[in-house]
Amino acid sequence: MFETLCAMLVPFCIQASDPATENLKAYNIDPHSITISGVSSGGFMAVQMDVAFSSVFSGAGAVAGGVYWCSEGDSKKAQSQCMGSPEKIDSRLMIEKARELAALGEIDLLENLRTHRIYIFASPKDSVVKLGNSDKLMEFYESFVPASQIHRVTTPETAHGFPTLSNGGPCSMAALPWLLKCNFDTAGDILSHLYSDLVPRGSAVTENLHKFTQTDFGDSKTPLYRDGWIYVPEACEKGARCKLHVALHGCQMNPDFIQDKFATQAGYNDWAESNKIVVLYPQSARDSRGNPYACWDWFGFTGPDYVSKSGAQMSALMKMIERVRGL
Repeated sequence: MFETLCAMLVPFCIQASDPATENLKAYNIDPHSITISGVSSGGFMAVQMDVAFSSVFSGAGAVAGGVYWCSEGDSKKAQSQCMGSPEKIDSRLMIEKARELAALGEIDLLENLRTHRIYIFASPKDSVVKLGNSDKLMEFYESFVPASQIHRVTTPETAHGFPTLSNGGPCSMAALPWLLKCNFDTAGDILSHLYSDLVPRGSAVTENLHKFTQTDFGDSKTPLYRDGWIYVPEACEKGARCKLHVALHGCQMNPDFIQDKFATQAGYNDWAESNKIVVLYPQSARDSRGNPYACWDWFGFTGPDYVSKSGAQMSALMKMIERVRGL
C-alpha cells in the first residue's frame, strides 16, 4: 500500500527503505584537499563558498552556474539578468563587491584564490541558465586565478541539468530529475581537474552512502532539509587520510523532488571509492520566503549577507565541513 501511494505522490515522497539517519561524523581529512562543486543554484553556491572561504577550499566546479553576487540580492534580477540575459552582467561590479567584502573581513582574503583550480561547465543549449554566464564567471575568476588553472567545458551540448554517463532523463530534455543521460562523466571531469592525482573511477558501494541529520547545522531561517548524505569510502571509514568534496544539488533536486538521486546517480561516488574522497551531499529545503524549489541561496532569500561567511546557508555548510574535519 505504501509503495503504491508513494508512486502516486512522487516526487514528494521518501521511500520507507531509506537507511537510518546518523549524526555526521569526523574523518581523517587532508585540509589541503577540500573542494566543492554544484549544479545550477548549487553551481552559484559553490562559487560563493569558494570565494568566501578561500582559505578552506583548494578548488571549485560550477555546472550551469554563474558569477559571484550575480543577482545582487535581487530575485528578479537573478531570473531576468543572470539566467536569461547574462550579456547584461557587468562582471566588474562582482569583482569589486568581492574586494569590498574581503576588505571588511566578511569573506577570506582573495589572494588565497591564486592556488585554486576552477572547473566550469556550460552548454550552448541550456535555455535556463544561458551560456553567457560562464563568460562572466571566467572574467571574475581570471581576476584572481591564473588562467591555466581554469578549465571551461561547453560540450556535450546538453539541456539544463547535470550530465552523467548513463543516469537520468534524455540529454536534450530539461526536466526532473535534472540528471541528464549524456554519455558524459561530469563528476569525473570535475574531480579530475580539481585533483591532479586521481586513478580511474571504481565502483561505488551502496552501504558506504550514509544519511545524516542536518538539524545540528541550522534552523528555520537557514533553511536546510531534515537530512543530508555523505559517501565514505571503506578506506576513509578505516582511518585513511582522505580528500573531501562537497557536492551541491540544484533547484528541484532535494529529497522532496528526486529523493536521493543526486547523491546516488550523479557519478561522484564511483570516483570517491577508488580515490579516497569523502563526498558530502548537503540538502537545501523549500522555504516560504521565496524559495519553493529548494534552491541554494544565490539570490538573497536568507538575508543580505547571503554571499558572505555569515550567510545562513553559507555558515551552515561550513559547520558541516568542520564537523567532517573534526574541528
